[in-house]
Amino acid sequence: MNIEHPNEKALTPEEVQHLEKLRTVVKTALTNGTLSEYEVDHIKSLIWADGKVTYEELRTLHETIHSVMGDDVVLPMEWRSQ
Repeated sequence: MNIEHPNEKALTPEEVQHLEKLRTVVKTALTNGTLSEYEVDHIKSLIWADGKVTYEELRTLHETIHSVMGDDVVLPMEWRSQ
């Protein structure tokens, strides 16, 4: 299934760098197979650094978790701001 996003714009170099940092932090945090409260807070602070959560951030988070942990993993996390 091909999903199109007609309003999608190209990411800026800063956004790409931010997503790579997020991916690295999540991969590192999952090396032991779980996320601690501190690690979740760190990931949340990266995602909320600009005051909003973007589709690209959530997609990066989701894809990274599933690439490390597999498709059957569901981590109970809430990504809304506190």
